[in-house]
Amino acid sequence: MSNLCVLFFQFFFLAQFFAEASPLTFELNKGRKECLYTLTPDIDCTISYYFAVQQGESNDFDVNYEIFAPDDKNKPIIERSGERQGEWSFIGQHKGEYAICFYGGKAHDKIVDLDFKYNCERQDDIRNERRKARKAQRNLRDSKTDPLQDSVENSIDTIERQLHVLERNIQYYKSRNTRNHHTVCSTEHRIVMFSIYGILLIIGMSCAQIAILEFIFRESRKHNV
Repeated sequence: MSNLCVLFFQFFFLAQFFAEASPLTFELNKGRKECLYTLTPDIDCTISYYFAVQQGESNDFDVNYEIFAPDDKNKPIIERSGERQGEWSFIGQHKGEYAICFYGGKAHDKIVDLDFKYNCERQDDIRNERRKARKAQRNLRDSKTDPLQDSVENSIDTIERQLHVLERNIQYYKSRNTRNHHTVCSTEHRIVMFSIYGILLIIGMSCAQIAILEFIFRESRKHNV
């Protein structure tokens, strides 16, 4: 029974981790501004965001975005225009609600992936907590008295950082692949429509030529008579 409880809690925290790490996908309607928020519980928290425009009509992937701090809701602390993808981290000097607002223009709707989160713990504290958790799970000795174990723990931390970079790169290439696929589909659709318009134009010109020739022959016969 205790093992089942442990497995349940591990599954719960794992599911919570992936839910927090997963980006949010939303539709940015034309002519409208969409804002999303995160609430920091303390000052000097590291606020990070990552977004990518996954889909846009007529190859229109550009958006404008602004980030507002809790102390001033009218003046943005970060403002960018004509961006397809963005990633940045900054220190939130104030406690409270931070907002990131997107505007995609008045021409087309867009689909945007967004990861907007905060972290109020220092990286050293996070790594120490992870080390303690790993040692508790595996009943390891204190790494201060074991240089080999300390080296292994440092290697694990390095792997975790590299995995984080890899995850960001995968998100970047996923976004670029999605945009390229949408561009190919849009180009293919335009080629098909252009071909249809060309065929209809040729048929229309042929019918017009036939009608003009019939009219000329008919008029010439009248004059001959």
